[in-house]
Amino acid sequence: MLIYSMSVSVDGFIADREGAFGWTVPDEEQFRFHTAQVRELGGYLCGRRLYETMLPWETDPSLRDDDLRSAFADVWCLNLVETRTFGSRVIYERYRRARDRCGPPGREVGR
Repeated sequence: MLIYSMSVSVDGFIADREGAFGWTVPDEEQFRFHTAQVRELGGYLCGRRLYETMLPWETDPSLRDDDLRSAFADVWCLNLVETRTFGSRVIYERYRRARDRCGPPGREVGR
């Protein structure tokens, strides 16, 4: 079964015109709800830009500075990136390390 879940604007975008993601920062109740939903997922399908947006959850220790954000960081684990190209080799290598750390091997489409 495939479940699609994402915070998007009415027109289907997750980033604003400048590429920023901050417009969708949830309040505490929403954050707990999203964390509970993510905890139930078996994997994620992301495009490269969304992966790069979510990368700090894997690499930035300051995102674990409170219980709420730490709980989300614990359940965020990427399995699949759908992309024609990774923007940089560094991003690709971070993805591969995260994928390997998070359990069963995912797969990447394109590089």
